[in-house]
Amino acid sequence: MNPPSQHPAWTILLTKGWLSRQPAWFQDEVVARATFETFEPDEAIYRIGGPPGGIYGLVSGTLKVSTAPPHSAPRFIQFGIQGAWAGEGPYLTGEPRRAELRAIGRCTLMHLPLDAMNRITERNADAIRCFAAITVSHFDVLARIIDDLLLPRADQRIASVLQRTGWLDPATVPISQAELGAMANASRKQVNAAIAHFASKGWIRHSYRSIEVLDGDSLLSFALKDDR
Repeated sequence: MNPPSQHPAWTILLTKGWLSRQPAWFQDEVVARATFETFEPDEAIYRIGGPPGGIYGLVSGTLKVSTAPPHSAPRFIQFGIQGAWAGEGPYLTGEPRRAELRAIGRCTLMHLPLDAMNRITERNADAIRCFAAITVSHFDVLARIIDDLLLPRADQRIASVLQRTGWLDPATVPISQAELGAMANASRKQVNAAIAHFASKGWIRHSYRSIEVLDGDSLLSFALKDDR
């Protein structure tokens, strides 16, 4: 029988994203304690305010990440991509969930429970730094989201959001125009005009509730151009 780390799912998680950048001893600890879980379309993995729990790594499928400040409704801010991990907040703070993770289509995830995270840390305190690196990667994504929203024109914001969502593999974004508008702080009219323009340039291909990113580099160049 092959060792767990040679399973195709682990091949993905050990070569993409957060876990691929951690030391071998830590990877071995995670592999030994994590289990596969499958979620159906629109099923929540966890919700804002939910009880403390462990982390999840995306093996296949697409996830929707939503968050909000206290007393506000959750807002869709980002897609979870293959190899990404989330859910480390309760481990670091002992507090309830601060975000919602939801399956868009059928998803397979790797789950490392909170008690397993604590046991790994008891064995080697350097695990704290490894788990905290998930938060650092989230900060990098949030910095990009903020930068997108600070772009001056709606079509630039839409282009940058589409380029960011093109990180999905394959780069077909399961998103409605209303969701795209919310992510880019743009009206439906602005979204419609931008999609038509980008499609005419050959940068995207769109259909009902789906946009395929064909040329992310051109989208980003458009988003960052300065017309002053």
